[in-house]
Amino acid sequence: MKKLFSMASVFLLILVLAGCNLNATEEDLELKQQQIDELEDDIMAIMLSSNSTAMENVNLQEMIDDLNQQITDLQELIFDNVITVTFTYDDDSMGIKTIGYDDDFEGNLFELLNSNYTIEYDETEYGIYLKSIQGLNPKNGAFIHLSKNGIPASVGVDSITFDDEDIFSFKVVWWDTTLEAVDKAINLFLLNQVTNYVNTETIDYNVISALNLLSDNYHNSDPEVEALITSTNVTTVNDYFKTIIKLQCTGFNTYPLMVELNSMATVGPYGQTAYALLALDSFSYIYDYSAYLSAAIADLSTTTPYDLGLDAGGVSILALSSHTTEPGVQDLIDEFTTWISASQLDSGGVKTRDIIWGDTTYPGTENASSISQVILGLLANGINPTGPDYTKLEGNLITSLLSFQTETGSFDWAKNDEQTEDLAFSTPQAFLALVAYQVYSSTYSAVNPYNFN
Repeated sequence: MKKLFSMASVFLLILVLAGCNLNATEEDLELKQQQIDELEDDIMAIMLSSNSTAMENVNLQEMIDDLNQQITDLQELIFDNVITVTFTYDDDSMGIKTIGYDDDFEGNLFELLNSNYTIEYDETEYGIYLKSIQGLNPKNGAFIHLSKNGIPASVGVDSITFDDEDIFSFKVVWWDTTLEAVDKAINLFLLNQVTNYVNTETIDYNVISALNLLSDNYHNSDPEVEALITSTNVTTVNDYFKTIIKLQCTGFNTYPLMVELNSMATVGPYGQTAYALLALDSFSYIYDYSAYLSAAIADLSTTTPYDLGLDAGGVSILALSSHTTEPGVQDLIDEFTTWISASQLDSGGVKTRDIIWGDTTYPGTENASSISQVILGLLANGINPTGPDYTKLEGNLITSLLSFQTETGSFDWAKNDEQTEDLAFSTPQAFLALVAYQVYSSTYSAVNPYNFN
C-alpha cells in the first residue's frame, strides 16, 4: 500500500527544509545529503498518492515545486553539478529526484543512477538494458523509455552525455499494442470487478486462479478462507474440481479431497472427464489415479475434444496437456487445434457449432466464454493464440476476446444480444484467459492455471 501524506505533513517538510542553513560547513554535508534522500523519498510518495482532491493537488504541486527547488539549492551546496531525474508511472503520476556530482566524476549516467537508485538491468552487446528503476517495472511488450531535456534519447543510459541542470525522464512505453490492451483489460477488471468474485462471501475459482498467476503466490492460509471454500457441499466431480482449485490457490492441503475424488470420479459429458483429470493432476501427492487417467484418455479418444466443441473441447486439451507422452494424446490435441485455426472468423474469434433440436437449427455464436476456454486450452499446450496460425484478417483470438469487454471491466457473452454483460461465466473466464496469456507472453512457455506442482 502506498504511503499517503496529508497537507500538514507536506507543510512540515517545507518548514524543516527551509530551516536548513545553506551556508553549512563540510561537517554538515553528510547530514544534509541524508536529509535530501529522505525528503526526496517523501516527495515521491506524495506524488504517487492519488487520493487528493483537485484543489489539494494544486496546493500539493506548489509545495512539491518549492521542496524541489530547495533540494536543488542544497544539492548545489554539496556538489558542483546537479541533474534532475523524473519518473512517469502507469497512473500518470510523476516522481522527481535530483542527483549531485562533482566536476571530477568520470563515470557514465548509468553509474550515477545505479549509485542512487535500485536498478535491475541486463548487460547486452548493445549496452545496458534497464529492466526496472525506481518503481518502473515494464511488463513484456513494454520498455523503459529515456529522454534528455524533453528529447528522446538516441543512445543507451550508459552512453548518453550529461551536464549540470540536465533533466532526464524515464517512463514505460509499450511496443506491443496487443499486450498493452491485455494489461489495460486486466487492470480494468481489477479496478472494478475483482471484489465481486473474491470477498468474504464467495470465491470464484477462475478469478482466484488468475490472481494466483498474477502474484505467483496468492497463498494466505487464512482459516476463515478455508472455511468459506469448504462450506458448500462437495458431491459432484465439478464440485470437487472447483473446491480443490480454490484450496490450492489459497495454500491449503487438498490431499484428502483428491483421494475422495479419485475413489468416485467417473468420465462424463460437458467437460466432466477433463475437470476430474485436472483436479487429480493439480498437485503431485503420492496416490495412484492411473485407473482414472486411463479411463479419461479412453473417453476422450472416443468422444474427442474436437467432437466436444469449443468449451468442453478447450477444457479437454487443457487437461490432456499434462499427458502428451501417452499414446494418441498429442493427436487428439492436434485435431482440435487444427480445427480451431481452420474455422476462425475474420475477426479472429470462433463460433460454436450449430445445434439441431428436432426440426429447429440454433445457429452457433461467437462468444467470450467459448473463446476463453479455447485460449486456455492452447496456452496449456504452449500454443500462442496470437501466433500466425490463429491470426486472421481482423485479429486473433486474444484481440477478439478483448472486443467483448465493457467499460466497467466485465465481459459480454455475445455481441448484439440483449445482454450487456455476462457476470456469471464470460467475465471470470475471460479474466483468467487474459491473465494466463500475459503470463505466457513473458516466457512463451506453457501455462496451466490449474497445475500447482
